[in-house]
Amino acid sequence: MFDIKVIHILTQVFRLSSSCLTDWLLPASCLLCGDNTHDDMPVCQPCQLDLPILPHHCFQCAQFLPTCTSDVVKCGICLNNPPGFAATYALFPYEPPIIQWIIRLKFHHQLHIARALGKMLSHHIQSRWYAGKALPDVIIPVPLHPSRLRERGFNQALEIAKPVAADLRLRLDRTGIRRIRHTAAQSSLPAASREENIKNAFTVTRQYSGQVIALVDDVITTGHTLRECSRLLLRQGAARVDAWCCARRG
Repeated sequence: MFDIKVIHILTQVFRLSSSCLTDWLLPASCLLCGDNTHDDMPVCQPCQLDLPILPHHCFQCAQFLPTCTSDVVKCGICLNNPPGFAATYALFPYEPPIIQWIIRLKFHHQLHIARALGKMLSHHIQSRWYAGKALPDVIIPVPLHPSRLRERGFNQALEIAKPVAADLRLRLDRTGIRRIRHTAAQSSLPAASREENIKNAFTVTRQYSGQVIALVDDVITTGHTLRECSRLLLRQGAARVDAWCCARRG
């Protein structure tokens, strides 16, 4: 009789293989309306007008700012307690349909959504966020703890980072940061508990002397995870850390 863990692993492999095969066999279709897309973008041009727009926000952590403060570029938290990362670039606010995309990706193994989000990230990076500027030296996805990785079967941050690294021709460091302590999901905790929850949860595995790092994650809530990761990277010699994410909670 198969061990229950072996059965679980085989099930995850089958799900991931099925997702990849489906993406390869079927033509690219819009994530919103389902029509075939005629360019490299995963959302057709008419539907792009229906996507939520990130409101006025802090350039360092992407926290939303009141619209009446259009001349303000930094939130009070970043002014009083600056994070290690220098800037945060987010595609969308965490609103429908982005919420549904993230849920389908993380809990229904729809990996084509990770690739679609990665494509949108790389498009914004090249055409807007870093237009005319030097790109980072390396991309590091925020890791999952091994137990959660076994449970889910994949790391959504890594799956999003793969097409970004490929499109931008940047080095993807899958193991530069390791999660060494299992923690409760940040989204399940009140804001006051999240900083303590993530403390000492990561370790950086190598030196990054003088390198510029891009941290990739799916959703930023309070930014405590990115704060902890960037703190460790700077301690290991990184010259700068930027954060790239798909969605920002308000």
